[in-house]
Amino acid sequence: MSLLKSEWRKLIYVRAHWGLLIAAVLLSALGTGVTPLILENSRETFGFGLDQQQAVDSVYANAISGYIFAIIIGIMLMAGEFRHGTAVATFLTAPKRGTVLANKLGMAAIAGILVMVISTGAGIIAGLVGMSFYPDAAEPSSEIFLNTMVAAVVSGAVLGIIGVALGTLIRNQMLAIVGALIYLFVIDPILLLLWPDAGKFLPSGLITGMMALDINSPELGFDTSNYLPALSATLVLLGYGVVFAATAIATSLRRDVE
Repeated sequence: MSLLKSEWRKLIYVRAHWGLLIAAVLLSALGTGVTPLILENSRETFGFGLDQQQAVDSVYANAISGYIFAIIIGIMLMAGEFRHGTAVATFLTAPKRGTVLANKLGMAAIAGILVMVISTGAGIIAGLVGMSFYPDAAEPSSEIFLNTMVAAVVSGAVLGIIGVALGTLIRNQMLAIVGALIYLFVIDPILLLLWPDAGKFLPSGLITGMMALDINSPELGFDTSNYLPALSATLVLLGYGVVFAATAIATSLRRDVE
């Protein structure tokens, strides 16, 4: 419990973490707030407009856009120890490295959940405000809000854990964060677009699958009909978390701390 309390203090007293939370809220709110306008002005490009339920669902699905910040917080919780030179003191205070890593993984999961629940909630509210300007728009599907919040909780926890694992493996905070950003914003979307059969097993494809969206836009090469069902996508993403957590613990036990 003392270790867990210590990790909680590290989480809430670092101002950069609050900055990341604010950034996640702004990104999610911006994503849902302006999407209705974009869809209406680009109806021919996207192949559907707000008079269709799939378009309205896609608006609210953007509320989950802040997931990148969950993995960044996880990276900072671990790699920050090496950046600021506190790793030695941390592991000397609690010589059992597995216990230290377990607490960091648990706190990263909690932090990821908090970031995603708050930012996704803000995104949904912004989406409701944005949609209020289009009274003739279709009604969203009955399960979109629940599915989006469940996806937010699971993705936040798993990506926080993956962040700690990356911080353990790479240790250089800036390199780990840049690598995560490049993968999630560049490599992952490209793979999902070019090889959708394989891309649906990647993080962004799994998060989309968890929301059970029914979107078919040939103009954008986007079709969710082949994505994994919500439960299967959730289990696979949780599997990622287990694998990365085990890797982080095993790696920390073998490497020297400088």
